[in-house]
Amino acid sequence: MPRLRHILALLLALWLPGALALEADYPLERFTPAGTPLARLLWLPSEHGVQPAERVVARALARRGIEVWLPDLFAAHFLPPLPSSLGQIPLDDVLELLRAASADGRPLVVLSADQGARLAVQALHRYTQQPRRRLGLILLNPNLYTRTPEPGQPARYWPETETLNLPVFILQAELSPWRWRLAELTERLRRGGSPVYTWLLRGVRDRYYFRPDALPAERAEARRLPQRLLTALYLLGFHMDRAYHSPPLRGTSQAAATDSAPGRGRGLQPYHGPQGLALDLPDLTGRRHRLRDYRGRVVLVNFWASWCPPCVHEIPSMVRLKRQLAGRPFEILAVNLGEPRAAIEAFLRDHPVNFPVLLDEAGRAVREWRVFAYPSSYLIDADGRIRYALFGGHEWDEPDTLRRIRALLPDRAPTAQP
Repeated sequence: MPRLRHILALLLALWLPGALALEADYPLERFTPAGTPLARLLWLPSEHGVQPAERVVARALARRGIEVWLPDLFAAHFLPPLPSSLGQIPLDDVLELLRAASADGRPLVVLSADQGARLAVQALHRYTQQPRRRLGLILLNPNLYTRTPEPGQPARYWPETETLNLPVFILQAELSPWRWRLAELTERLRRGGSPVYTWLLRGVRDRYYFRPDALPAERAEARRLPQRLLTALYLLGFHMDRAYHSPPLRGTSQAAATDSAPGRGRGLQPYHGPQGLALDLPDLTGRRHRLRDYRGRVVLVNFWASWCPPCVHEIPSMVRLKRQLAGRPFEILAVNLGEPRAAIEAFLRDHPVNFPVLLDEAGRAVREWRVFAYPSSYLIDADGRIRYALFGGHEWDEPDTLRRIRALLPDRAPTAQP
């Protein structure tokens, strides 16, 4: 394996301009300014691997005086760029990169995105067991859950999140499930001594800067990413003269998978979260819908967004489900996740539904119902107890789901309609 890694590094160095290999034979692209660099940015890969769009951003930053290192840690270990591969990248390898990138004393900022944030946070925690100066972290749409929680369950964060003690700048896409957890993540980082800046990027989804289906607003925001990163570097600079030291973990870092939770792709699962959750939201006409008013009916509460492909994919099956149970004590309440009314109405003109669409503009229900992924759904019995839940798209009229819903239906419908 070492010989193969060495061959790969040499080939990559010949193929990619500016590529070099460290002592451990890592394929590494380096984008260097014409003059003396103002700072160095170590861009660790996310679960999606090194993206061409990241090279575009790196070149733009180099023209503005920032040296950028792009290591391909997946290729170094012959791993496919997948969430499950992140856990196979040795932290010692990232520590070697950190030592090399900071050897000349130049200000060093680490950047990573999505689940790659975990790799950055864990490596930096170990790196700062001895006090370090001139060091910072930028996180782009970070996902620091040990795994996606089941609906109704609390999130578990990688423990290094609360012991990092480094200046952090978070760039968070607005159209993302993690947007509603930004305050919670910020509080956890600050609890560990980290000064934290946050910037909400309006009208874009996570991975916006390299999505093949990028919307015009996302392409425009992608062009602004180099300037956003320069702003982050400038603000982090105010904190980088202090010596930062990460305290030891209170427990060991879990090695849980980060790409899925047990409920994904397994259909309806028994719900084990808190009961008695309230829902009191208006629909598009302004009429309020209160979950307590639906007692005596089975209710499917579905959290969705028009920009979420699995959400869109499952809507026709929800329409068919409602049609199949017409005349029975059953209702679907589809809670939209903070989109403008005009966008929802335009979507529904192309995708008409036969159930109420509720507006949760402030994301209050998302937080109270512990929604961490889109879509998330809860099936509530006639007594108001949540019986089943799942996250991810689902075919709602498939036989097993229909059987479970019909088993919950009371013999008689309630006398009054809510």
